[in-house]
Amino acid sequence: MEYVKECNEKMDKSIEAIKVSMASLRAGRVTPALLDKVTCDLYGETSPLKYGATITVISPTDLQVKPFDPSTTKNIIGGINKADLGCNVSQNGAAIILKFPAPSEDRRKDLIKQAKKYSEDGKVAIRNIRRDYNDKVKRDDTLSEDMKKNMNDDIQKATDKHIAEIEKLLADKVKDIETI
Repeated sequence: MEYVKECNEKMDKSIEAIKVSMASLRAGRVTPALLDKVTCDLYGETSPLKYGATITVISPTDLQVKPFDPSTTKNIIGGINKADLGCNVSQNGAAIILKFPAPSEDRRKDLIKQAKKYSEDGKVAIRNIRRDYNDKVKRDDTLSEDMKKNMNDDIQKATDKHIAEIEKLLADKVKDIETI
């Protein structure tokens, strides 16, 4: 049963990764998670934006980025522009304001396409985990044929459960995007 437990844990980690990816897609209100994948040059190293600034929501469509060190403002703006978030970037004193317009129909379609890609990538990861653990069970000579069959059945049940969870995450995200 150790194989089934390990398999479930790995699949759970894949689901968490998909949740993080889906959170970076804007649906409705802006959130600091939109900037999770933004990197910029901080003191000669490429680092995530959150390591060099505080990010706060100032309205349903606006984010404020306040660099810890004002000398990094230019690099942070460059990183935000490079990330192509579809927002207007302006500087207000020491703060950087990001204004996100309501997404156009094309932008919504792009967001849905991206959500589907994250979902498909997650399903592939789950299936790869299933294959790996089915192979481990198959090669384990200490298990009887019945035990191997039962473990493979349990691994398949875990796979089905996690795939269904990914489908639900996708459906929820698509619904959020379509109602913007």
